[in-house]
Amino acid sequence: MPNIFIGEISMTDAELAFKTGSIFNKKITSAFWSSFKGKYGRVQVEVLVFLSEVESAQASEIVRELNISKQHVSLILKEFISDGYVKVVSNPNDKRANLVSITPSGQEFLNEHIEISNQVFNDIVSKMNKDEKERFLEAMDTVYTILNNVD
Repeated sequence: MPNIFIGEISMTDAELAFKTGSIFNKKITSAFWSSFKGKYGRVQVEVLVFLSEVESAQASEIVRELNISKQHVSLILKEFISDGYVKVVSNPNDKRANLVSITPSGQEFLNEHIEISNQVFNDIVSKMNKDEKERFLEAMDTVYTILNNVD
């Protein structure tokens, strides 16, 4: 694997990917995840985020997509149902299966936490000069587009 040189530091592609993800999480997304502390853990929030990105899903899809055990998904959904953040309805295409979806109050709850993250992001970006901002936002768009198109 070829090395990448950043200044005097030499890294493999995988190391750069890991370090990029790590610093992005530390500087950008950690505010989002930590805003839930005391109420929900990260895995629970990942389920709510997943449900906000899809119209509805079977519990088995959540298990598969997020790599969480069936038992854990069941407990998470039970708590979210109790809190009014998700609902379960019969699957019209398969009466043996149920579909789970986020409720308006669940989306509103999630949006409140996204707003906290947006404030942190905007604070960080405001410290960049115009060129850095443009390059940073363009780089994020490029990475997102490429990764989103990879199976």
